[in-house]
Order: sequence, then structure tokens, then C-alpha cells
Amino acid sequence: MMSEKPISKERIFLFDNIKLLAIILVVIGHAIDFISRQDGNHLEKSLFLIIYSVHMPLFIFISGLFMKPMTKETKFPKQKVVAYILIGIALRIIMALLAIVCREDFRYSVLDMYDSFAWFMWAMAVFISLAWFFREYDTKVILLISLAVGCMSGFDKNLGDELVLMRIVVFFPFFLVGYMLKPEQILKLISAKWIKISAAFVAIVVFIIFLVSPLAYDVFRSMFTGRNDYSYLEQYSDLGFAVRAVSYVVSAVFGFSLICLVPNKNLGFISKVGTKTLQIYFWHKAFLFVMEHFDVYDRIALFTGDTLATLIYILIAVMITFICSLSVFSFPTKQILRFGKQK
Repeated sequence: MMSEKPISKERIFLFDNIKLLAIILVVIGHAIDFISRQDGNHLEKSLFLIIYSVHMPLFIFISGLFMKPMTKETKFPKQKVVAYILIGIALRIIMALLAIVCREDFRYSVLDMYDSFAWFMWAMAVFISLAWFFREYDTKVILLISLAVGCMSGFDKNLGDELVLMRIVVFFPFFLVGYMLKPEQILKLISAKWIKISAAFVAIVVFIIFLVSPLAYDVFRSMFTGRNDYSYLEQYSDLGFAVRAVSYVVSAVFGFSLICLVPNKNLGFISKVGTKTLQIYFWHKAFLFVMEHFDVYDRIALFTGDTLATLIYILIAVMITFICSLSVFSFPTKQILRFGKQK
């Protein structure tokens, strides 16, 4: 999420707009997560699949895209790594305090990351460390190995939320692909009109499949979260390797399609919000936690019905995204990132 690589003298607004789209999907996805788990909520299950198939892969890809290339002479970026770890610790502390204030039961563990969304911060610290460690190796070979390991990881039930090992293994290929590319290459690749038309077609197909197929939810929900082994596939567990491989393809193709469809121009306030994704990620969970604590969705549904309540809840999630982009919410991520950029 830290945009550190000078990509050109003139800012490329495409990536600000993509980051805004990604963070909006993150907030909506986290907002409807508990709703999608309820029986009979087909719309919410479909939206969950659509969002989770792409939001974190896209986020992580962009994070890798804006990492400075590292060579043999590059020193280990310890400040940057520590900065992400500190942001994760701060987030976990805030969520623990909020749970105490709201008198909610919560679990906290130093190693397990199930108690908040701080897992992403730790994963980013590891991704950066891995990029540095493998800096002298052929990245294409490392990518192939990481994809194979990602597909094999689901057979290991020891991986999971402990130190975010499963999600690190599953999502690292997306970071690596971004790290291998340059923003200018993306711009050149998506410039052709036929690419944009194809992207629109792919996006529509993905939407339709996830909207009309109940089987897709049963098969892919546990895979798109990146945290589950193949036992969660139940009767499809023997096909786990293939399911993971397909999930990689879906996330990559769908994510690329969205990149093609996002406008590459300054959208003013909209584009500016796209530069503040880390602080939005940091604070949005607190808002969602309070909403769930006070049963906001159920209270809305009493007056509107479930479907309309879901749409209203999504609208609220979008509003939360923009609220969290305000300067007052730049603490503590801004200060910690400043430390991370020190040499």
C-alpha cells in the first residue's frame, strides 16, 4: 500500500483509482461477511464471492507493484518491515480495547491473527522480507515455485492463522507478480481497445457465474479467503489442488479485468482518497465492529427486509470508506509510515 517507487514524473492516477476500488471492496466484503454466512442469503453469498475473489489479490498486487526493485547491494529494509509490524500491533491493540469497552468476548493471541484484520500488516512485512531474500534469484522461477507451494499448502492442516502462514503462502504470488512488473508495462498492456472490451466481457461472466451458481459459493468461499486448508472443501477436498489453481486464475483474470476498466485520469477527491488506503484499512474495522455490536443490520432489516437492508448496509460501508480517509484518521499509520521511510 505504500507508494514508494517513483514511476514517472507525472502521477499515474490509474493506480490511485484502483486502490480506491480495492479498499471499497475490502470494506464492503468485511461488512457483509457475517450476513453471507446466514442460510438463504443467496445475494450476500454471491457478493461475498465476487468481492473476495479479487479484493486482497488486487491490493497485494498493487503493493508489490510499487515496491522499489532490490539488488544484491540493497540493504534489508528493516524500517519498512518494522513499520508494518507496528501498524499491525497498533490495530490489534485498538480492536482489543474496543472489544473491552463494548463488553464483547474476544480472543487474543500473539501468534494467531484471527482476532482482527492485522494479518495483512504482518503478511506485508513478510512479503517485503521474502522479496529481499530472493532478490538475487530469477523472479520467474520464484513465482512458479510460490504458485506450486500455494497450491500444495492446502494439504497441510498445520498452516493457518498462526503467524498468518496460510495466507502468506497463498497470497505471495500476487505480491511477486506486482513486484516483477512496472506501472508503465501495465499502462501499455491495457491501452488496446480490444483488451478493454475483453475485460468487460470477463467481468460480466464472473459476475453472472457467481450470482447464479450456488455451487460456486460452496467450493470457493474457503479458498478465496486464503486462510483455509482443503478440509474446508468437505466433499471436494480431494480436488483441493485444482480448486486452488482455479481460484488463482479467477483472481488474476478478474483482477486484471478490473484494472482495465478503471479510468486512468484524475477524478479529484475520488483519486485522492485512493492514496489513503492504509489508514482506511486500519480504521474501518472499528466502525464495522460497532455496527455489528449494536445490530445495525438487523435493525435496518426490521423496516426494509433483508435485500434492501443489505444494499443500505453496503452504502454505509462505502460511506465508512470515505469517512476513514479524513485527515483525522491518518493517525497512527502516517506517523509509523514516516518512520518506515527513514534510512
